[in-house]
Amino acid sequence: MTQRQLSDADIERMQTPLWEQAKAALGEGDTERATELIDRAVEQWSGLKDYSINWITSLLSFIGEELGEEAVERALRKTGDEFVKPRRDTGTEWDSLPASARAKVIARAMLGNMGEVEVEEDDEKIVLSFKCGSGGKLIDDGRYQGDDAYLTLREQSGRTFMRDSLWAYCAHCSVNNEIQPVEWGAAPTSVEYPPERPGERCVHHLYKDVADIPAEAYRRIGKEPPSA
Repeated sequence: MTQRQLSDADIERMQTPLWEQAKAALGEGDTERATELIDRAVEQWSGLKDYSINWITSLLSFIGEELGEEAVERALRKTGDEFVKPRRDTGTEWDSLPASARAKVIARAMLGNMGEVEVEEDDEKIVLSFKCGSGGKLIDDGRYQGDDAYLTLREQSGRTFMRDSLWAYCAHCSVNNEIQPVEWGAAPTSVEYPPERPGERCVHHLYKDVADIPAEAYRRIGKEPPSA
């Protein structure tokens, strides 16, 4: 008979997520072991997150290189219609939420994506400044440079915020977070200003009254403001 390579303890660990192992360690009063397991779970999630954002950006780059930049927008629109829009259908209009609630949702998502967040507030809006854990990380990691660079969009349009260039991954911000919400009859999720070069932060403006969103914020995504 071939000797077993896996012990019962090995199998138990393989079948139990690290966070559940951490809970068990806490229940046993072993806080040091629980902390170690939580750190390992975060490291594991970070690796999977990096794999996913590179997978997405590689696919978007292929689409753009093979079919043109407008096809990148079409692909993102499909995601918006089939995934993003249903997620927004919570029974509460996004525009009706206080800016504080909207800011907390976005900040929570960015922290969950392993970013860093700075928060400021003035009379008109809340400003979130991110060291982005997804699109920003790709920029800072140099993934848009070199022989195997991911696609940078160069056609000035709403999907690039009317800029001369925009990193392919960041186009979901213009398409799914601003263009499509306006087309669905709402205001942009937030008014976003993605980095233009490595090391810069991504800045989001959340207006306390969405009626105060500047006309230019709409026109840079190829839309006219509601008042027009």
